[in-house]
This record gives sequence, structure tokens and C-alpha cells, in this order.
Amino acid sequence: MFRGLKKNELTVVRRGFDYWGAFELTKGLELVARQGYRTDIFATTPELRLFAIGRDPAPLIVGLYLGEAGKKQFIPSLECLYMIARASDRKKVKVTGQAEALVLYGRDVFGSSISWADESIRQNEPIIIANKFGEAIGRGRARFDHNGLFANTVTVSTEADLGLYIREQESVAGPSCRY
Repeated sequence: MFRGLKKNELTVVRRGFDYWGAFELTKGLELVARQGYRTDIFATTPELRLFAIGRDPAPLIVGLYLGEAGKKQFIPSLECLYMIARASDRKKVKVTGQAEALVLYGRDVFGSSISWADESIRQNEPIIIANKFGEAIGRGRARFDHNGLFANTVTVSTEADLGLYIREQESVAGPSCRY
């Protein structure tokens, strides 16, 4: 069932956006929560918000899925990271074209493939993996702080990537579906 956000959930979501340097984006969003075994956060229009809140049976999706709000942290979806990456360069690394293809297949990032990295990145922090244009292609975790990111070893572990959609097509469409 959809509902409005509780005060602590709104705080968690805003802190999550602030971590990525995109706090201003939360000011223009109409947010709703879908309560289940986890709390999913959606950005929607005012009309859809009124439509979805309290409706039984509840719709499956209302608007853009932003991520999951826990008690203390917000885990953004890849769509949300794409939106954040357009607004901010904080906690982001940009990779070369060849590394972009590898990230889309779920591979980790070598330091030699990083063309740019935000100086505020610290070891074990979640980061946005972006292509050369700054568009988010995945979410990763830094194995080193900024100075160690350019070493000739794996420096960013890929946690989620946009290529999952491509890899899952065969299991959804069947083996006869070829591009």
C-alpha cells in the first residue's frame, strides 16, 4: 500500500541525496512510499500521489522508482543514480569506453581505466560509475581512497550495473531471441 513518507524516512532520503551532492533534487519531487517487507520510495506527480495513497488494491508502481529507504540509509536505484549523476559529480568516477563495456557486463573497474575521479572519495564508500559523458552506468564501491583509485589493479567493485537488463533478456525472452 502506498502512503506519504514519514518524517524519518524523508530525512533518510534527503541525506542520501545529499551524500551524492544532489540535495536540491529532493525539493522538487513528490515522494510516496510503498510499504512491504521493505520501504520503496517513488517520485511521482501530485495527481498520481493522490491516486495511489490509500488505494486498495494498491498499484504495483507509481512514478519513478528511486530506491529503498532503511532505518538509517537510502539505497538508490540505478534510475535514481542516473538522475543524480546528471546533477552532481560528487562520489563519481568516469571510466574509459572499453571499461564502460566491461562494467555493463558486471566486471570490476581497474584503476588504469578511470579517466576522472572525485577527490572526496574515501575507501569503501559507495560511488557512481559513469561513462565519459558523466552518465551513470552502475553503482560501485571504492576499494581505495582517491589517491589509490588510479593504481594498476581493481580499485572499484561493481555492485549493480545497467547491463543487467541486457544479460537477463535471454532468460525473459528465451534463447530464440537474438539481436
